[in-house]
Amino acid sequence: MTSLLDLDPRWRALQSQGGVIDIGFDHPSDWPHEARGEAPFVKAGEDQLASELCRFADGRYLCATLALPIRGSAEALMVALWVEVPHPVFYAYLELLDGGAVPGDTLATLANDLSPLAPQDSPVTLSFGDGTARPSVTLEAIPDISLDQLIDLYEASGTLARSAFKPS
Repeated sequence: MTSLLDLDPRWRALQSQGGVIDIGFDHPSDWPHEARGEAPFVKAGEDQLASELCRFADGRYLCATLALPIRGSAEALMVALWVEVPHPVFYAYLELLDGGAVPGDTLATLANDLSPLAPQDSPVTLSFGDGTARPSVTLEAIPDISLDQLIDLYEASGTLARSAFKPS
């Protein structure tokens, strides 16, 4: 079945390049030290960054997944991003990783910039699900995104330049 999105040459250009590309952030935007890259963790003084956890200064951060369905498509953009959480939530998550109870849903703060959708420091809801997968976040009032918003996010994150959406 053809949708209106299938008629958009920018969507066809993206599909010809392999389709929707997920976005991932290595660290919270305010992380003051080197990126983790391929290293299992970075430690600088008391500050530490691993693939799923981060602490620096007085902040505590978790890596989470945001799924953004693309309007007019059966596909979703998956974003691995960082959220700042209250200290008790951070330590409850550490206990979960050691076999403890699953923390309840909580409010958190976006620690990466997703402009133009959501700037850094936007409130999000963090859910731990059944505790077997990375926590997920939802952005209030953003149930899905348009193709224009997807292109804007790609450009802002450095994933793809706007020129990549020009028909060949």
